[in-house]
Amino acid sequence: MTEKDIAKIRKFARFVFPFDFPRKEEQVDVTEKQEMRISDIVNLADNQTKRVILYSLYLLDFLSLIYESGDFLSLDDQRTQRLITRLSNSPSKIQYNVFRILRFISLLSFWDAFGNEKVGFNVSPSNKIPKIELSDLEKIEEKKPGFTGIEWDIERIRFGKYVRGDIRIVSDVIIVGSGITASLIAERLSREDISVSVLEKGYFLDAENVSGYLEMGTTFGGVLPVLSSANTNMVLSRGVGGSTNIYFSLFEKIRDDAKEIWRKFHGVNTKDMFLDSATEEISKIINSRAVNSNNSEAPEILVRISEALKTEVKKFTKLEGRKSNLLTSDKVLSSEVMLRYAVHFGANIYTGFEVEKIARSSRKWFCEGSVKDEFGNIKGRFIAEAKAVFLCAGPYGNFKILSNSGFKENMLGKKLKIHPAGIITAYFNSVQEKINNPYYIEFEDIFLMEIKFSPAISGSFISDSARDDLVKRSKMYPFARTFVFWFRETGNSQFTKNPLGAFPRLFLSGEDISKFLFAAKEVSLALILSGAREVILPIRSVPSVSSVDDLDKLDIENVKPKQLEIISLYQTGGCPISFSSKYGIVDSIGRVFGEKTLFISDTSVMPDSSLVPPLLTASALSYISVESFLERIKYVK
Repeated sequence: MTEKDIAKIRKFARFVFPFDFPRKEEQVDVTEKQEMRISDIVNLADNQTKRVILYSLYLLDFLSLIYESGDFLSLDDQRTQRLITRLSNSPSKIQYNVFRILRFISLLSFWDAFGNEKVGFNVSPSNKIPKIELSDLEKIEEKKPGFTGIEWDIERIRFGKYVRGDIRIVSDVIIVGSGITASLIAERLSREDISVSVLEKGYFLDAENVSGYLEMGTTFGGVLPVLSSANTNMVLSRGVGGSTNIYFSLFEKIRDDAKEIWRKFHGVNTKDMFLDSATEEISKIINSRAVNSNNSEAPEILVRISEALKTEVKKFTKLEGRKSNLLTSDKVLSSEVMLRYAVHFGANIYTGFEVEKIARSSRKWFCEGSVKDEFGNIKGRFIAEAKAVFLCAGPYGNFKILSNSGFKENMLGKKLKIHPAGIITAYFNSVQEKINNPYYIEFEDIFLMEIKFSPAISGSFISDSARDDLVKRSKMYPFARTFVFWFRETGNSQFTKNPLGAFPRLFLSGEDISKFLFAAKEVSLALILSGAREVILPIRSVPSVSSVDDLDKLDIENVKPKQLEIISLYQTGGCPISFSSKYGIVDSIGRVFGEKTLFISDTSVMPDSSLVPPLLTASALSYISVESFLERIKYVK
């Protein structure tokens, strides 16, 4: 990306988010900081993402020429504002996506350089990962004879950063990914004196604020566009810990009605799955390494909303650990903690190792890929050889690996579940209580929960930011709160390939759209009745509302699907579990049909929604897989 391209993004940010810029003597330093942030964001992106950003900039110049008779950098202030406002309200999906992509890139760099502290938002830096001693491990199980002490050695674990040539890894088991399921499997296998290597394409993340953390820990600035009639984005993650760093800090019991959906519709019977006992067992495992604290009271705002919706406040089963969750600031059991145990028992962890494809020869598996630094620069190639492979790279990552490997099963990429969600921002005049609770509201099969975003992230989903910027609104109403609602969609989803790569495709049904609009209106009404001074709906080209009358005047029942601003905070499926290869990719123990030593053990095997965030459900599935694998240890030994 050239200096001219960076200048376009800086100019775009200045008009989309007008701000009180620093004094002249400070402006040079801050401008340089923003330019560095833009460069970092682009360098962290993969090649396909960089092309999307560049194409957006090319289209920006083209649209500037069409509408305002000049390239974007040559436009004066009036014409620039007119162009950006036109794009933000454009009925053309291509033009609006140009605005949306550049707005998100601008947000990350702009807020980190100018805005976080000025609107009262600041996050203290997370603790860096130290070398750990055995005394740091709590309730550690006795090691098997023959082990020697292993320290948490950053130089060793971050090996990818120092690679200067091709390397070969030989292990009994290769685990792709480092999320909660991967870390549980790594720890379990390493305790059995099985050689384990964990390959993670990202690195340990240590950012000073949430927007920087999200940008560092995600693909395409945290957003992957979904091909659909609505404006839909999927939130993805990368880095040690995987999706656990981003998803809700909730570990839940899978609901009985969700179990019934799985077993009846997808043909997985109770005996084969035994998910109940696995969930109970994995709860014990996680609890043994986390501080369980569920004594908090339901926050007042949720109580008021529940009264307005005529429902009750409910509570997730929440296990508090050491690490703060990105979305809610709640405590969550960090995958890094589990990986410490795995390292203690002998596992190897390689960061910067991106698996591109796998292949089997005789009784061995070979994982091939590239070694990259934190900025996505390729430093070398690698081949990892193992007797068994566990894929834990998530729905998107597993699909790419299997499709690149020539895996042509007819169900690959099918039965993907997007879980549409809407983000609603409400502004108050008074200070609200601290967000740190496991409570939620359920009405009409719709879930509602409060989350904590930085202004950079929540602002990226505000549809009218070009007309009435976030900073001015924050000065009027200094206390903002963000809520998310989600539900299990009735439509179908799947992965598809195009010249830019693999993308999810979402087929919303009329019922999905109706439920989304119903939830947006009901939640907005409840917030106004609860004291909110202004509410922003997740619907493009719809003004914010300040009263019940404003809401009644909105004819949102007749909005078009492309006006919806849908965000998917968690996804499941893509490699569904089933009783035969005709309807799925893996069997009831997570083993790929036709293979003895290839397992898929994360949310990508869930054939349908668990109706709640799927972290504990996925952990239970990984427990099923690893225990079944240990019963067939003859394939490794």
